Amino acid sequence: MALLPPPPTQPGVGSKTFKAPPVDGSSSLPQIIDHHLAHSPLHPLFRYTSADARDAPYEQILWKDAARAVHRAARLITSRASATPNSGRNSLVIAFLANSDLPTSWACTWGAIRAGYQAFQISPRNSTDAIVHLLAQTGATHLVLGDEPALRDAANASIQALQSNQAGIIPSVFEMPTFGDLYVEDSGDFVPLPAMDTPELDKTAFILHTSGSTAFPKPIRLTHRMLLETARNFCYGELDPCGEVLGIHFLPFSHAAAPNATSSSLVDGHICAVSPPTGHRTVPTPEQILQEAINTECTIVSNVPSVLEVWAANPDTIKALQKFKAVVRHQHLSFCRVYTRTFKPGFYYFYFFFYFAQVFMGAGLHQEVGDALAASGVNLSVLYGATEFGMIAKAFRKPLPPDEWNYFLISGHQRPYLRPVPGEPGSYELFVRPTESMTPVILDAEVEGELMYATKDIIAEHPTKPGRYRYVRRADNLVVLSTGEKTNPVLVEAIVRQHPMVGAAVVFGSGRPQSGILIEPAEGNQIDPTDLEALASYRNAIWEVIEKANQSASTHARIFKEMIVVANSSKPFALTDKGSIKRGITLDLYNSEIEAAYAAVESSSQTDIESPSVWDAVATTEFVRRAVVSVLGHAVQDSDDIFQHGGDSLQATWIRNTILHALRKSDVPVNGVPHNFVYAAPSISELTQYVLALAQAQASADESEGVSSTREGARTQELDDMVAKYTTDFPRHNPAPNARAPESEVVLLTGSTGALGTAILAALVALSSVSRVYAFNRRAKDGASVEERQLKALREQGLDAGVIGSPKVVFVEGDVASPTLGLSEALFAEIRESVALIINNAWRVDFNVMLPSFAPLIQGVRNLADLALASPHPNPPRLVFTSSISVVRNWKSAEPVPEDSLKDPAVAIGSGYSESKWVSERILQIAADETALRPVIVRVGQLSGAANGSWNQREWLPSVVRSGQVLGVLPQAEGMVSWIPLSIAAAAIIELRNSAQTTHNLVHPRPVSWASLFDAFAASLGVQLVPFPKWFSRLEGSLKSEESEIELTKRNPALALLGYFGSLVSARGRPGEEVFGMPRLEMAKTVGEAESLREENLARLGGEDVERWLNYWRSTGFLQ
Repeated sequence: MALLPPPPTQPGVGSKTFKAPPVDGSSSLPQIIDHHLAHSPLHPLFRYTSADARDAPYEQILWKDAARAVHRAARLITSRASATPNSGRNSLVIAFLANSDLPTSWACTWGAIRAGYQAFQISPRNSTDAIVHLLAQTGATHLVLGDEPALRDAANASIQALQSNQAGIIPSVFEMPTFGDLYVEDSGDFVPLPAMDTPELDKTAFILHTSGSTAFPKPIRLTHRMLLETARNFCYGELDPCGEVLGIHFLPFSHAAAPNATSSSLVDGHICAVSPPTGHRTVPTPEQILQEAINTECTIVSNVPSVLEVWAANPDTIKALQKFKAVVRHQHLSFCRVYTRTFKPGFYYFYFFFYFAQVFMGAGLHQEVGDALAASGVNLSVLYGATEFGMIAKAFRKPLPPDEWNYFLISGHQRPYLRPVPGEPGSYELFVRPTESMTPVILDAEVEGELMYATKDIIAEHPTKPGRYRYVRRADNLVVLSTGEKTNPVLVEAIVRQHPMVGAAVVFGSGRPQSGILIEPAEGNQIDPTDLEALASYRNAIWEVIEKANQSASTHARIFKEMIVVANSSKPFALTDKGSIKRGITLDLYNSEIEAAYAAVESSSQTDIESPSVWDAVATTEFVRRAVVSVLGHAVQDSDDIFQHGGDSLQATWIRNTILHALRKSDVPVNGVPHNFVYAAPSISELTQYVLALAQAQASADESEGVSSTREGARTQELDDMVAKYTTDFPRHNPAPNARAPESEVVLLTGSTGALGTAILAALVALSSVSRVYAFNRRAKDGASVEERQLKALREQGLDAGVIGSPKVVFVEGDVASPTLGLSEALFAEIRESVALIINNAWRVDFNVMLPSFAPLIQGVRNLADLALASPHPNPPRLVFTSSISVVRNWKSAEPVPEDSLKDPAVAIGSGYSESKWVSERILQIAADETALRPVIVRVGQLSGAANGSWNQREWLPSVVRSGQVLGVLPQAEGMVSWIPLSIAAAAIIELRNSAQTTHNLVHPRPVSWASLFDAFAASLGVQLVPFPKWFSRLEGSLKSEESEIELTKRNPALALLGYFGSLVSARGRPGEEVFGMPRLEMAKTVGEAESLREENLARLGGEDVERWLNYWRSTGFLQ
């Protein structure tokens, strides 16, 4: 029996992959997920950028995989929840407190609902007190927790508070599943859950919460009926959403916009473009959002107004937007639609929406920004709605006249009541009635004898076009920031008024990125606010109470000292007859002062933080640490991601301003520094490295990976620009008069304590031609000396520990990013005068950070080149750079990668690591063209361990082998492997040091099949070989054990790399080619020059190597 009337249109008519589900109430949304598993298995649900994709710059998650992920999540959550003390309760509420990627959060949420639980998403931005309140209010029985340190601390504090308060249910805690746990390549082993009985439509299924603007956040309980009604919203628009691509890259799943956007896809078939599922959700910049939208070929992009304002301020972006046919704007959350299939190539249709009102994102777009965009030919339109009542505005309208960009039409499934606002003709307070198609979550007002939902929004009708409305303001006092977040000014004002020097206070900030406070000093404390010294003194005097107010407010609502506007006694606050402040009139009275404060804040900073007198590592670290901690309001570790410890876009702006202020004082040019560099280097350590590169290079920082452009090839241009930055003004080599070639080799080796560096050091010491090796390394964070680290590394590889005491070796600690390498003047001069060979082997092995984090190392490449060119010898020292085969990660040709320079940066795009290696290669190749420097670049492939079999057990292959003992099977894969022994790679690098060839590829010249090695592994371990997807399925299935995931991972460390192995399931190698689709490399010239690579010196890998590795792992206890 139909419980809901049908929408006016059915989506997906004619689609070959999407079959519209029943939406009349006979099926709930979790049952519709099962419908798509059976009837729409090949229709995409999610899309995300992937450098590993073959036919497009993105990967897609189809409904068959998404639905199966929901089933896996249901099983996993049920298994973990049933093993806890709260499992016997009648009504189980599964609360999620995690900063996971969106596909993982989506699957976990619907998995909990599919299993019959109530799913509750808690925003990670909440304070501990708010979390305690929400857990108690919802009766949460279980808390699914992410692995971020800040969240774990908040959860522990919340549980302790509940226990001490005796607040009722103490939730059981277990870990959040990962993307790799849930999204598994189909291996034929999947067994769906039994068919689901239709639940009661008015039973609670999902819980969200308010922003906590007026007090603590309040739970919003959504029934199965409400979820289905909301999911049908887009079906009332003018266009069919099926197949459109909705970009929700910036949304966390705890924000109502994300569940609403993704649940609508169940009904109408649109595709959700999301950030890559790399584990933790990161905060994208406006440039990254736009670039991700382009890369994933979005036809719809969601944003808050502040992002659109950033775009509108960029002339290049405006030019890009002008190419689109229309931009449609929601009042608080945007969706941008581009019809790339409907129109001729190159002619697109672009929509923005700003989804608005209570839960959805806050304030609207500035009128002048919208007017400017409309005047420039960008077509704008508006949608308006909220979690409590769905969409009020008609969805997906056709392009509008420029004068209507800020107006919306009422959707046909809504019947709102518009109550005139006294004294404001044409303005109305909006109330939402229940209808057959939409039931508001809350009915909190009785109007003319009828229960309705009071939105507390004021809208105004178009003066000449009846039936069209625009949002005007809130009916209550909430300050709604342009980021969409809200703050309650009343609470903040009440705290601030407690200070004896404060008479009255009004918080402002609606439509702005941050809030401020206008203060009228108490009698006897008035100042002249134009007197800067008096203003600073007053701000300092009341700062204690401002900080107290900040502690009571959400992170986004914090007020900074520079945003305190002090009233002038000549302009007293406007008051009512009762003595209360007329907020609107008072803020209008001080409009110019408020505007001046916002204008100043763009270039202002925490000027009370003293700039370093010398930009060295120690002083810079301390300065950056103070800048970050003072903004965050609490201490963090230097390596912590500040955005996982409470940081937000507002705080990023203040950190940036503080750093730029200090750099300007030191005459460091900062005009090219992008506004998003804090996102690109989001920890104290990374920011320190970034700032050091700016300060010590005396150059702009336009290398930030966060800077994107709307033009095709922006990323490649970024790399080219970085190369250009580090290849200007190479010094000329001027040998000393009567200079003679050195009689022996003096070597500067960087990174000697790493695995490859250790092997190179031992080989150099053994050479009779080498008289000295400067073993150069960074200082250790734990304080261990370089000698201690080197000894440990030598012993691990079974190499001669006597190297430590060799008279040839001089251990040096320094910093390659410094022009003098962080060394004393005397030692630097000694190295410059004596070195005949430089081997630059030190590099950061981290595939998660972006290119700017490698800037100090890239600066080091240039510094070492300059060092070589400053040599007094007749010829500069040879400079050997150990690059990586990752620079060819995007090689598309069927031909092998040549032993030559690769001038197109596109070949390396995809990770900061590979990009940094490519940039460094190009720096040295250009130096070779323009100077007397003769560098040797060696692209090193996968290293297969030392001569004694030592192979770092934290790497991927040892963990695969260990899994054989746990699972009883090992994976079989098609293709060849060209892993090269560590000692051979070290020997070859040294043999190539005097090569006339600039670029070399270094892998095993005689690869062997994966099968030949894994046959030996399997035989020695007594396990079977199964196809790689089958092995991965077993690995994933092992998580269903009753053991904790921590204990499981200790026994089977391959589980820690589940996501990585999952990415290899679809990678297909071919006989005679590299496994997992890796490109083949030319080796002829390298083999010709490196004797150690010749057949008589280097056998193929085989069973003896396998046994050597196995014996080493057994000796360390890694294997049984």
